[in-house]
Amino acid sequence: MSKHVTIRLDEEFLERLKARAAERGTTVTALITEAAKRELDENRDRFLAEAADFNNEENWAYVQERFGPRS
Repeated sequence: MSKHVTIRLDEEFLERLKARAAERGTTVTALITEAAKRELDENRDRFLAEAADFNNEENWAYVQERFGPRS
């Protein structure tokens, strides 16, 4: 069962989210849900700590894009 959640976003940020969602062929809701799931992934911090050892900036940029910055 899913529930509705209301969040407040400034207009500029919402427009950026809409643009990113359109680029990826998805919805703003799906984009936000995906980001929240990544944040709650139990292995995220361990993975990011190991990934920080990447010497290749391109690989590390991909990791940060996919999983977000290390907390």
